[in-house]
Amino acid sequence: MGPKWRHRIDNSGLALLRALPRAARFEMPTKYVPVAGVATHFLYNGTTTLPPSPPRYDHGEALLFLHGAGGNAGVWGRQMRHFGGSRAAIALDFPGHGRSGGTEGLGSIAVYADFTQAFAEAIDLPPAVVVGVCMGGAIGLELAMARTRWVRALVLVNSSARPRFRSLTVQTWSDVAHGLLPQPFTPDAFSPSTDFALMREMWMEQVKTDPRVRWTDMLACNEYDATPRLGEVAVPVLVVAGGDDAVVPLADVEALRDAIPGARLRVLGGAGHSAPAEQSEAFNAAVDEFVAGLPPGGS
Repeated sequence: MGPKWRHRIDNSGLALLRALPRAARFEMPTKYVPVAGVATHFLYNGTTTLPPSPPRYDHGEALLFLHGAGGNAGVWGRQMRHFGGSRAAIALDFPGHGRSGGTEGLGSIAVYADFTQAFAEAIDLPPAVVVGVCMGGAIGLELAMARTRWVRALVLVNSSARPRFRSLTVQTWSDVAHGLLPQPFTPDAFSPSTDFALMREMWMEQVKTDPRVRWTDMLACNEYDATPRLGEVAVPVLVVAGGDDAVVPLADVEALRDAIPGARLRVLGGAGHSAPAEQSEAFNAAVDEFVAGLPPGGS
């Protein structure tokens, strides 16, 4: 893996928390934690405390949601609402994405995996199911292949061992990043049957990350290839594909399933590359079923 990320947690906020009246100790569904000097934003639905202290994990299996290239935690809104009441659901913004600090992406899948490891340590994450879409799936794979102790299982969404963005797409976002084109809002990431209102919602999430970061994320994906190491994945894996995904071909998703020992595949009809939002009920049900069938040993 790439260079290890240093991290530090300042728990000085605990004294302030104890001084607060009980009425002031409210649920905070959004938090920040310092990781490698980056103010890292994440969503967390559960009883929590002030930002410097880690979340609580006493209400079910922990789920860590990893967004895709140029994305942010907000794309998992439907999952946070569904799983937040019964599980410790967490979705982070990587550096330079959404509401996290920084102005640049991390440059490679290996370094994103290092950062995720540092984030997990910073919030005292227990054994968790990692749910990643596209680039997030590649990061999950990297963590699993490194035998990261807290990765209990993987849900890989519209992912492949060699994520590749088309050269025209990469060039378009390069032009946007260099100020040569306006930011595009296209239906490429959606099924033809997806409602326009949901597309618009996802486009609103798109603009929360600088186009330069989206472009460099695409470059990082195009340089990644886990194919020779997929046999090293030793945790349960559910692979989910949008039946209408125009970004990651179904054949690539099937090849990923076939190369990982024991992996299962679920194809969601009427869903494209934004499957967790487009078919949220079916997606959430598939994850619920998968998590319920895991062997004992989680939180």
